[in-house]
Amino acid sequence: MKFTFIDQEKLCLYQDGKVEKYESTFLTHYRETSLRDVKNKEWKQSSDAMLYDLPFERNSRVVARLCSLLPTNEENKLVYAFTVNQTSGIYYKYIDDEKKTEAHYLTSNEDAFLDLTVCDNGEMAGAVQRTPLSSDIAIFAKDGGEYKTVTGGDSKDENPFFGENGVIYFNSYGIGRDMNNEFVRYAPSEILKLNTRTMEIETLLSDPKYSYIKPMLDKEGNLICIQKPAEDKEGGNSFLNILLAPVRIIEAIVGFVSMFVKVFTGKPLVDGKGKTRSGGAAARMPDEESFLLHNYKLNVEEELKRNEKEEDGGFIPRSWRLVIFPKNQGDFEKGAYHVCVELAKGVADYTLIQEDGEVKYLYTNGKRIFLLNPNGEKKKLCNTDFCVHLGAVQTAKEETDLFGNL
Repeated sequence: MKFTFIDQEKLCLYQDGKVEKYESTFLTHYRETSLRDVKNKEWKQSSDAMLYDLPFERNSRVVARLCSLLPTNEENKLVYAFTVNQTSGIYYKYIDDEKKTEAHYLTSNEDAFLDLTVCDNGEMAGAVQRTPLSSDIAIFAKDGGEYKTVTGGDSKDENPFFGENGVIYFNSYGIGRDMNNEFVRYAPSEILKLNTRTMEIETLLSDPKYSYIKPMLDKEGNLICIQKPAEDKEGGNSFLNILLAPVRIIEAIVGFVSMFVKVFTGKPLVDGKGKTRSGGAAARMPDEESFLLHNYKLNVEEELKRNEKEEDGGFIPRSWRLVIFPKNQGDFEKGAYHVCVELAKGVADYTLIQEDGEVKYLYTNGKRIFLLNPNGEKKKLCNTDFCVHLGAVQTAKEETDLFGNL
């Protein structure tokens, strides 16, 4: 059995019962360079501050996040996506060659690359975030350097999954705006189906009471996804929460890494107070016990306390369920899939994996990773400090080149 996961800022590979952890060379070098630049300029800044009574900041601000990590069809090669300050990229990680630890695939100072999926035929898709609120599904060239978006509009599209005949399944949050075109809130996430040959989009799952996240299909055509309440329980004034939604979303993204490092190691990842992009006063850091997951600002400490009586509990709400919509109970191709079966509670992320000729489920509750058999038998594979991303190579349904056909 082979799969990948992100644990805090470690790139992790699980293979045959063993876990190997690796650093992101790019992020390590980025931090070292930033620190070196600060030290090189420190004497100049401190002198200017003394002469002109200017504020002096000793530390640079590095906000980094690992967004995806997946194995590839090559035995000792992983692919991962990251964001750091105003840069996002996709890199290959080689795990058996000390002289060639990483290779560049794609970087951008404008777009952020998220939610990658990789097929064993070399195809790769992901979400590309171009604005703070919206994202599109994109297909990446096999040789790197290029990508083409296949969705658009005022929505947040995520988690693509390759189907047969050029079909891509994904989940999408519609963006709600007021009469002045200002953001109000996201609609519950729907499961959509895109035919890349005709560019037609069809809604498969939609319910005002639930968000459906990260669709996958098994070899029988059953639809698997994460189901969570559209409105998670949250204290405070509901009207105020809506007004503050854009601010909280941005705060949670900025504080993602700083939060989990502080909670689980006791040390802050981000030191000092950075300036805003406009050069104004230092930006306020968010509540470091919270982070954004599936469009919800989750409080880790509160959820850990709430789930502490559960055996092998994590920090994901129990209402976030891994569910399956059996194909023989409805024709989801016509939007009639309404009966689902619960597989697990408290799920942050999951993936499908082939073992012993069967499709099995891997999922994480943030603190542990489990293997779930089709018969319901559950086995804990390993403990983690902070894990909300799992990855496995998807089996291609056919030999295609979607990028070349678009």
